[in-house]
Parts: sequence; structure tokens; C-alpha cells
Amino acid sequence: MIKRCVFLFLIVVGYKAIAQVIPMPNGNRDSNMVKQLFFAGLKEKMSDNYAVASSNFSKVVSADPANHAAYFELANANLRMDKLAEAEQNIKQAVKLKPDNKWYLRLQAEVYKRNNRIPELVEVFTELIRLDADNEAYYFDKANAQFILNQPDEARKTYDSIEQKFGESRELTNAKRRFQQNNNPSDSDIVKLLEGNQADLKNYLYAAGLLLQKGNDAEALKVLLKAKGIEPNNFEVNLGLADIYRKQKNDELAFASLRLAFESPEMPIDEKVKIIATLFSKMQQPVIAKNVTELSKVLAEKNPTDAKVLALYGDVLYQQNKLNDALNQYQAALKINEQVYVVWEQVINIQTLLGHYAEAIKFGDEALTIYPNQAGLYYYMAYALFKTGKYDSALNNLKTVLQLDVDNKALQAQVYALQGDIFINQNNFPLAKAAFEKAIALEPDNYLIMNNYAYYLALRNDDLDKAAQYAEKAAQAMPENSSVTDTYAFILFKQQKYTLAQTWIEKALQNNSSKNGVYLERYGDILYMKGDKDAALLQWKKAQQAGNVSEVLTKKINEKKYFK
Repeated sequence: MIKRCVFLFLIVVGYKAIAQVIPMPNGNRDSNMVKQLFFAGLKEKMSDNYAVASSNFSKVVSADPANHAAYFELANANLRMDKLAEAEQNIKQAVKLKPDNKWYLRLQAEVYKRNNRIPELVEVFTELIRLDADNEAYYFDKANAQFILNQPDEARKTYDSIEQKFGESRELTNAKRRFQQNNNPSDSDIVKLLEGNQADLKNYLYAAGLLLQKGNDAEALKVLLKAKGIEPNNFEVNLGLADIYRKQKNDELAFASLRLAFESPEMPIDEKVKIIATLFSKMQQPVIAKNVTELSKVLAEKNPTDAKVLALYGDVLYQQNKLNDALNQYQAALKINEQVYVVWEQVINIQTLLGHYAEAIKFGDEALTIYPNQAGLYYYMAYALFKTGKYDSALNNLKTVLQLDVDNKALQAQVYALQGDIFINQNNFPLAKAAFEKAIALEPDNYLIMNNYAYYLALRNDDLDKAAQYAEKAAQAMPENSSVTDTYAFILFKQQKYTLAQTWIEKALQNNSSKNGVYLERYGDILYMKGDKDAALLQWKKAQQAGNVSEVLTKKINEKKYFK
């Protein structure tokens, strides 16, 4: 089997359910900030938002100049944005801080290749050989770079090292032939030369890489198809084909090639995981969702003892709202490896979404024995305790969240909003109002919190002007959210602004395919107050048919008049 050409394709880094080792500065506050910025950068990178990711990683290195992982990620982001000079400086710093990290050196090789820094490329492969002397691919890549530099003697020495260490091979024989054919190659000569070595798959791959670098996808496709004729199941060839077909927007052929690559036992599992992870941001496209689900399912079935693979399949299912199936995968992953915090959090999150609150509490207690200082766990526990009526315990957990995470304003806003819900259920409306005001002050663009607070105010006829202000802001920001637009219509109805209320309740119904019986009843109420009693009665009857069986609604229908 031909060894992998390590700088033919970019290394894709990042996966939300894989713990990463990140160097942190001294001091809890700085450490938390750096951690949040780092993972925020990874999240943006997963969504292909490289500019935002770069901004986050830049803040990390400003706060912590020794954070080599952040320099590496910054280099990766800049490379994706074709900011080659910046990428080169970033990866140099990462390697300077961590000179024996082969992943940093591999990315540095890719950057030098893109910048046409061939002499430096030779030095990088020398370091990689030092770190991983049994990786034959590094020797071939070094020799290729020496050949491009027109250093045939140095290249011969490298090939001699390959023969001494790994023995004679077809690939080595074909490579040595280059010196007899051409000793001073131009770029075009290199492509022809590499492509022309019959049955030398590595050279086909290298030639395809050069053509892709020049933007000549059509010729690269021809070269890869020739390579496929030599080794139809070679995963590198099929990955290259998948990439070209993807650029051509030929999803059928792209995923067919990708499936062939995934079927190869030679393709590293980590690379399969990374490829699937990079497609997450496009899961809203049905064809991608279907194929990614198939690929991740096959990967999980073939690797049932690999926790990260099972967690990945769980992520894919979760993205499609297949909560029960995702839960099964996450729990299976934890049985293999319980040291992945985000998987614990996902399990508890899904249990609360499914309404399995008792299970969420039990699972949360177990998770806290392993991760006693994770604020997120305490928040999920608080929510489950609230839903089971254990208000005091829920409030205690929320206090712990605020103590553990003093920098995450979004989480703090959720804490205060949940406090507000709890105080409402404890009939302590003054404390509830104070909690909601804190939540909105912390996160003024969280329109769902704003909407809930406005609804509570309206239910009690308390400060309807403020309720209307918050509800309008939320409705204008989220006009397609039926619950939000219904809240605004409800408050306008309370303010006797019936014409405007009608506009917003109609928006709620327009965006609610299930024809919510509460919305229909409210529509009838508004029409009645506008004087259209026949239309109001019609909507009340529709509300009843939609499942609204309240006694007040029945009374409205029977007596054909509005009742509070």
C-alpha cells in the first residue's frame, strides 16, 4: 500500500465531542476567559466562520502568548482564508512554542507548500522524520521537495535512506527514474513527470495536488481518474475525487467517492471523524444530511468500541432532532469512556428536552461525581429539579452556577431567567421581576427571555407598557416564531389595541402549521372586540376542533360572547 502524502490535503481540525488539551494561563478568571474564547473559536471554525474563529483565537494569544494550540488554530483559520503570510507567522510561533508537535509541523508543511517556500519545506520534513522516523511518507515528501529545488544529489541521499530503512519498492524505483528523465524541472515538467510515472500512485497524487493548487481542477480530475484505475479502493484517491466533485456541485458522485474512501480500512478513523464533523454546518441540506447520517452510521457500526465515533454519530442524529437515537449513541459512548464532559452534558440536555426529568437528575448526580466544577451540569440539574417541583434545590444549583462561572453572561442570563420561572411558581412575583430584569440586562438580545417576561407581566396586568415594549422588540426580531408573536398579540389585546393585535395573531397562526387552539381562541377574542361576532364564533369553534377544551372557550361558544 502506498504511504500517505502528508501535505496533499489540508488537515481538518475540530470536533465538538472530543476533549482538547489547551494550555491555560495562571489565574481562574484568565483561564476561564481563554477557555471560552478557544472553544468559541472551535465552534465558529466548525461552521466555516473562519473570520470569527480567527478573531477568537487572536484574543486567546493576546491574553496568553504561550498558548501554542491557539496559534495552531489561528494558522489553520488564516490558511482557510488564504491569508498565507499571517498563517505562516502563526504556525511558526506554534512550532517555536511546541517544536516536537508533529501536527503543527504538518500544517507548517502545508503553509510552506502554499507559499512556495520549498527550502523551508525540506527542513520541516527533516524535523518530521526526526520525530517519526518510521513514517516512510515523510522521506518521500522530503525527496520530492529536494527534487523540485533541483537538488538531485540531496534527493538521491534521501532515497538511499529510504532503501536502507524500508527496503526496495516499486515506488522507490519509479521515483529514482526521475533523475534520468529530467534534472531541472519546471512546474509544468514536474506535473507531466509525476503524472507520467506509470503505476506510481504517489506521483499521481502529488501531480493532482499541484494541479489543484494551480486551480486546474479539470486536469486534476483526469489525473485522479488515472490513479483510480491503478488502485480503485485507495482512500486518498477517492478523497481527492470527492473534493473535486464537491466543487463541481455533483453531490451524488462526491458522496459515492467519499463512501468508497470510508470503506477503506487504511483510512484513519480520526480523519473520517473530522470529515463528518466539517459537514455539520451543512446538515440543513437534505442530501448532505442523508449521506452524512449513512457515513456516520457505518462508521459507528464498524467501530462499536470507539467512544468518539459513537459520540459523533450521536451528534449527527442530534442535529436532525432524532433525540432518542442520539441519546442511545451518547450513552453507549459514555460506557466506553466517561471522561468526555460534553457528552455528559448532551445526555442531560436530551433527557430534559424529552421530559425525562427524573432520569436527568439521576444522570446529573452521576456526572457531578466526575465533573464537580462544571457550571453547565448544575444548570441542567436546576432545570430538571424545577420541572419536578423541587424549587429550593433548583435555586441552590443556580447559585452554584453563578459561583462557578462568573464570566459567561449568556449562561448567567439563563440562570436568572430560570430563577424568574421558579419565583413565579413560588408566587413571589417581586423576586421574579428582579431576576428577569437581571437576565435581560446581561443579554439584551435574548428575545425568548424577553418574551417570557413580557407574558408573565401581561398575565398579571403588571406594567403593560413595559410588557408591550419587550414583546414588540421580541416580535420584531423573531416574526416567524408563533409563540413570540402570540405574546405580543395577547398584550396588545390587553391594551385594547385590537387592530394591531389582529395583525400579530394572524402572523402567529400563519407560522403555526398545527393551528394552535389557544392562538385560534385569542384570534376569536380579538375579532369579537372589533365587533365581528360571527367571525369570532367561527374561530372559537376552530379552536375547539384543534383540541382546546377549556371551560371558558365552551362558554364563549355556547353563549356567543366573550368571557375573560
